[in-house]
Parts: sequence; C-alpha cells; structure tokens
Amino acid sequence: MNKTKKRISVLMIAILSLMFGLSFNTVSTKAATSGDYALKVAGDDTDNVNIDQGNYQITGKPGDETEVKLGVLNKAKSKRKFYVSVNSAYTSNQGSVSFDKAKVSDPNLKIQTGSLFTPKNAVFSVPGGTMATLTFKMKIPEKQYKGTLMGAFTVSPYKEKAKGTVSSNGTLIKNKFSYSIPIQVHQTTSSNQDVKFAVATVKPAQVSQSGGPKPGVVAKLANLNNAYISELNTKAIVTKKDDKSFKITDNKSGQALAPTSRYDYSISWGSKALKAGSYHLKLKLKTKDGIRSWEINKDFTITNSDAAKYNKLAGIKPNYLWLYILLGVLALAIILGLGIYLGRRNNNKGDNSGNNKPNNRRRR
Repeated sequence: MNKTKKRISVLMIAILSLMFGLSFNTVSTKAATSGDYALKVAGDDTDNVNIDQGNYQITGKPGDETEVKLGVLNKAKSKRKFYVSVNSAYTSNQGSVSFDKAKVSDPNLKIQTGSLFTPKNAVFSVPGGTMATLTFKMKIPEKQYKGTLMGAFTVSPYKEKAKGTVSSNGTLIKNKFSYSIPIQVHQTTSSNQDVKFAVATVKPAQVSQSGGPKPGVVAKLANLNNAYISELNTKAIVTKKDDKSFKITDNKSGQALAPTSRYDYSISWGSKALKAGSYHLKLKLKTKDGIRSWEINKDFTITNSDAAKYNKLAGIKPNYLWLYILLGVLALAIILGLGIYLGRRNNNKGDNSGNNKPNNRRRR
C-alpha cells in the first residue's frame, strides 16, 4: 500500500513537471515569515522578460512567445501543497492594487492577464526547506492594444487550515496568506497610455469606519486606460445644491489604481444623517510630488427612501425635533384659539343675560 502511494506521488510530480517545468532546489530553512513560504522571480533576463526590479516586465511583438519562471520557497520542514494562479490586477475598495481574482470584471478591460499564460493555474507540492521553480509559457497578445497590461503570479497554501492568533482584546483572528509578484505586459509596437479618470456613478451607501458604519456615498472611480498610477492624494468635496451651508470633505492619501479598473471611493457623512436632495461631488486627485493633478465633477441625487435606509443601517435615528416643535406650536395655537373662543362665548352670554333682565321701575 505504501509503495502504491509513493508511486502515485512520483507520478503526480512527473505530470506537474511536464505541465510547467517544475524543478526543486534544496535550501537551508531560515526564520519563518508569515505563512512559512516566500516567492521570488526566477530565471534570467531575456529579450522579452526583464526581472531586474524583482517583478516581471514582459515586452514583445504581437504573437511573440516566451518562458517565465517563478520560484516558490517552502520554509516549513514538511512537504506542502500550494496553489498558483495568474491573475489580472484590479483596484480594491481601499484604493490599492490587488491580484487575488482570477477574472476581473470591468467593461473596459479587454484582455485578462491569465489568458496569456499556460497554465493559468495549478496545484503543486514542494518538499520542506526546498525551492521549487515553476516555468510558464507566455504569449504576447496578437491583437494590438495600447498601454500596459498588469497582473501577477499569486500563490497561496492549498487547502490548509488558517492559523489562528488571539488579539489583545481576546478576539480570535484567522490568518490566510497569499503572496504575489506583479507582471506587466507591453507590446513593443504599441504606444504607452496615460491614466484617464472618470466617476461613473455616485450612490448612497453604508461606509465602514473605525468607529463603526456611517452613512455616506460611494463614487465609482474609474481608470479608463491601460496605465498604472500610485501615491495619489485625493480630496472629495460634496455640496448640496439648495443648502449653501452643507459641505462634506474627505481626504485620502496613498491611493493606487490598476490599469483599466474601477473601485468604490467611499465618502463618509460622519455623524450627519443623509437627507434627500440634489448634490455635487468635486473630486481632486494629485500625485505625491504635486506635479500632476486632476479634477472630476459629478452631480447626483439622494432619495428619501435611500436616506432612510442607510441612516437606519448606520444606527442614526430620525430627528423628530422639528415635528415636536410643530406639534407644540399647533397645540399652543389650539389652546389659544380655544381660550379666545370660550372667552368670547362667555362675554356674549354675559351680554345676553344683561339684556334679558326685567326693567323694574319704582312708581311714585
């Protein structure tokens, strides 16, 4: 039985080796990092692949084919399984570039990075204290495009239970690790593109903050071109068209947008309740060095139903003070009116009683 299992293991390694050239190098295991594994670029610079910056800069003419190598170091003592996938870059709702989706949904993204690589994903085993080198085949898109495509090799432990740690307040936190090395793909026959920003929509929403959920809005901020930008400082200003005293300001720093991507840029109302009406968003973006800047303007509306919905979700109760004041004024008016009416009625009765008394004259 044991011999059979060993034969199956050897067969699986042989199949993986044929799929993407899996090879191993034994290394000394040093202090473990998060997840007890690490990634590194592997192979040498070629006419198509540059790895000098610790990532993959791939260039070539449409239809060119090349090989790309990735190193995966298992720092644990025992053999482990890992899952590798080639993913497209996208912008997370925190304003950072992420690589943990195999397929990114964006109406302007025409080419998924994973579609350029063989295999797109795989499960592989690495003995303890060993570096595995994976070899992928890659083809530059035949269809002409401008700018740069961006993605990454993303590797995570395969079907391992998340390791739990207890925080200072006694909360159990389960940590799942995945690491990525970015990939950029550019056609030598195409021109570069600059970033192009737009706000597609602005909608009311529940906005997460350290102090708990708050009412606010999310602007769907899009980078429409195949160009990457980072270290952006942003300032959002929201005004209300029929209320000059209303103003919400939100500042963010260190924002980064992946090529041809969009994300929910959140703007918190803080302790203020959402109110129905017509609003205007002015979003300013500026590079960290202050050399380049952009400004986007967008009108939007908030309905009564949306305002009530998101105020309730954020735990903000309706302010009935105005209603209480109105009811108080109305009650006072009724009391005053009733008092005046009763007073006049009594006066009228008194007058009528005086008029109806008999006129007794003394006779001499």
